[in-house]
Amino acid sequence: MKYLKTFESLNTYQVEVLTSSQFQNLYNEIYPYSWDNVFSLKNKIHYFSWDNFLSGSDKHNKSLRSITAYNRIDIIGICIIAYWDGNDHYSISYLSTNEDYMDKGVSKRILDETFKYFSKTYPNETLYFSGYSIDGWKYLRKTILELSNKYHVKIREKAIEYVTDWSDDNRELFNLSREIIKKKYGNTDY
Repeated sequence: MKYLKTFESLNTYQVEVLTSSQFQNLYNEIYPYSWDNVFSLKNKIHYFSWDNFLSGSDKHNKSLRSITAYNRIDIIGICIIAYWDGNDHYSISYLSTNEDYMDKGVSKRILDETFKYFSKTYPNETLYFSGYSIDGWKYLRKTILELSNKYHVKIREKAIEYVTDWSDDNRELFNLSREIIKKKYGNTDY
């Protein structure tokens, strides 16, 4: 049973920097299409969208990378990075983990590979971030700042933009993130 998750498959995975075509080949290998089994990664990875892989300018297409964590049965996390023409910079579009693999350090491993790749490929560029989710701010921002220092990558962050639960704590964190980002970067309209 290919999709039976075992302890080994949940905890053993690799992380690779893939081009669009390499990602599509991996996807087709892990989730082969059949009429009785149509799989949608969007159902497991919240921010996943094939729209990220659609053609753009030559610079966008050549720079687009999917830093992908996977094992033999699942794609377990993705970070999309590319040059975005409309904003005229390199940016992380999103980082998202398969819901079956949450709280196992997948995002941190993907981030490490992302920063390592970016530091070698674009050593004099700034890496821009889309807005944080509440969980991203709570659990990943510290790692992002540490990896920025470790790999000597200049970054430009945005505050929390993605909130699904407007609890009092989340509202407070949302507002605090805006104060911190404004103090650190000034205007973040990019």
